[in-house]
Amino acid sequence: METATATATAPALRNDPITFEVLRNAFKAICNEASALIERVSYAPTITEGHDYSVSILTPDGRLVSHGQRDQAPHMGTFEASVQHLVREVAEFHPGDVFIYNDPYTGGTHQNDVKIIRPIFHGGEVFAFAIALCHWPDVGGPMHGTFNPHATECYAEGLRMPPLKLYENDVPNKPIWDLIDMNIRVPNERVAERFAQYQAGRLVERRLLGYVEKFGEQVIRDAFEDTMDHSERLFREWVRRLPDGSYEFTDWGDRDIGREDQPPIKVHAKLTIEGDQVTIDWTGCDPAPVASWGFARPALQSATYDGTMHCFPELAPLNHGVVRAIDIVSKKGTCVDVEEPTPVTGYCSGAYEKVDCVTMACWGQALQKVDPTRVHAATVNLQNFCTGGVHPKTGLDFVSYLWLEGGQGARAYADGNSFYMMIFIGGASNQPNETLERWYPMYYTSTEAEVDSCGDGEFRGGFGLSRNFDVWGDTELVVLGDRETVGPPGLAGGTNGGPNILIRNPGATAEESLGMFTTKAVLKKGDQVYFASNGGGGYGLPWERKPEAVLEDVIDELLSLEKARDVYGVAIDVVDADALDYRIDDAETARLRAELAANDDRPRGTAPFEVNPLGEKLFLRPQELGTREGAPGALPGQAA
Repeated sequence: METATATATAPALRNDPITFEVLRNAFKAICNEASALIERVSYAPTITEGHDYSVSILTPDGRLVSHGQRDQAPHMGTFEASVQHLVREVAEFHPGDVFIYNDPYTGGTHQNDVKIIRPIFHGGEVFAFAIALCHWPDVGGPMHGTFNPHATECYAEGLRMPPLKLYENDVPNKPIWDLIDMNIRVPNERVAERFAQYQAGRLVERRLLGYVEKFGEQVIRDAFEDTMDHSERLFREWVRRLPDGSYEFTDWGDRDIGREDQPPIKVHAKLTIEGDQVTIDWTGCDPAPVASWGFARPALQSATYDGTMHCFPELAPLNHGVVRAIDIVSKKGTCVDVEEPTPVTGYCSGAYEKVDCVTMACWGQALQKVDPTRVHAATVNLQNFCTGGVHPKTGLDFVSYLWLEGGQGARAYADGNSFYMMIFIGGASNQPNETLERWYPMYYTSTEAEVDSCGDGEFRGGFGLSRNFDVWGDTELVVLGDRETVGPPGLAGGTNGGPNILIRNPGATAEESLGMFTTKAVLKKGDQVYFASNGGGGYGLPWERKPEAVLEDVIDELLSLEKARDVYGVAIDVVDADALDYRIDDAETARLRAELAANDDRPRGTAPFEVNPLGEKLFLRPQELGTREGAPGALPGQAA
């Protein structure tokens, strides 16, 4: 069947508008239902509580049609490469075939993200593919949780699977099951994920074929195409509104710990707009790191789509219409297009968030004079925090995978959200302490906001989060993160967000900063751990923030009195802390703010709480954008 191309002059909908809307939303609902099945059937809290899973529908040639609303942005953008590789590798599909696959170089993210793919047949031929992905807490390798900060080859990172037939005629292929179980930790738990993902694919098949029976095969095929055309049409309409030209931005990873001098890692993009054509060129990025920080091209594509969708949220769910409208240029052997065997388990903690940040910053430059509500500073960086060992109460092996939510970037008109993981995982949930304590030998003493962690500005970034816990039994700890020495960039004079932090035995004589690249640290029974996440980057000048907003953050114990005075220029008197009676000293505040405005000697750089030079240079402040009061006003040169 010939595919219609969606442009400004694309043909009308193949189906009538009502059928189009019903089916476009039906595809999303199918994926939502299958995702809910995974959540209920799986074992790992990473999946059942943290929602680290995704389900999608793709065409027979591997074009993305839809995904679930709680599914994860880092997953979905790799699904096309995954299914297209599967189609190239498998000579012939049969009903009841189901494949397992996690190779990051040909179709993916990192080894922990395991896909189970089901071809859906109708009329004797493949009609669609269902793909269900879960982040397995462990897929083998020398480290609990598979993450290996010091790996220099993928062979030190765990089991890597090409497309393998997991089921044949809907019967488990025992040798493949045995191969997996013999190479991963806690295999009895991973059986639950395999069944959950398998049943999710069967559910997608039943629901999709039910619509085929009701509407007819051609109507559903046309609905696939209409859904993609619709998204591309919306996207290109937006792009045509933006000024033609090129927009560039650069961000940095903390360091390549695989090299002796441990240099920072540059991520650079140039976004070019010509009419409704978009090209994003990543060839200016640094060479591939030695250690596990970079990723392969499918992951680059996913991160680029994610940063784009963050600026154009009405395009959700992501599908091939957006994919084909963006030309992504990369160079093999760079940190965003690594080649085998460069290690890649870092994924979201490394290159992914930097590509996201740079993509949003490039789009933001084009958008700021057209619709500044779509401009975002940078966000929290993922931290992969894994513990493992033998549970002292049960005597059984365990592996735990945890991350911390954190601060989102400030917008040009509003503060960033706190305690979220929006960019990575739109539907992510905090893994409850109570659940983690039942599964793993650790007792949580506090979970609270990380005071003063926000990037500062007229609109501040969101605040990070800290979890503190006591260790109940000897445990090995592996952490692979970033953004410890390079903060999430602030914009328009706002400061960078605060750092990710990991400390063993804080406040004790034996206090030790473990940092974001920890390998096989031994936690002894009785040790205490302090683990805190980034705040988001700020937007605009801090001393132009409304004093009442600063006061509110102080009362909420998110901001210290010292930072309110020194950074925001707001003097606050504590009349009665127990009664929450705090008052602004207006005269002293006016004096402090005049002094800060007259002598802006804040350090410029990429470190936490410094002013990012590019962010300051390339972005207009809220007063210039007309966003100071929250709702955008008339922009310079525009009619009110």
